Amino acid sequence: MTIDNTRQYSFAKATYYDAYVRIQFDSDLKEVLLEQAQLLLKDIAAYYGSQKIVIISQRGLETNLDPEILKILNLSKVEGLAIVSPDAEERRKILIKEQSLFEGSFAYFETYEAAREWALTF
Repeated sequence: MTIDNTRQYSFAKATYYDAYVRIQFDSDLKEVLLEQAQLLLKDIAAYYGSQKIVIISQRGLETNLDPEILKILNLSKVEGLAIVSPDAEERRKILIKEQSLFEGSFAYFETYEAAREWALTF
């Protein structure tokens, strides 16, 4: 059973399911700002409460997230983080830096379907 509850932001769309949230950043977004990341996590925390979840972050090749943001965010309820991005090989160095700053399970995928299957293993 899935809960299909979607919230639209000016920069992304978040869809909430039972055990994971899918965040689809707008394709023309160049950078995810700290304020945007904090807003998403606040809403995720309000939706899931104390439940541990997996975040699937779907970003276009041009969308960047400063890995240092991960140090500032409260990710205590996040047990897994999946990054979905085309041409993941090109972004490998950036994603490895992100991975080093996240304490939970971390993976990157080229398709949402692969990330979803991974998220459902938790």
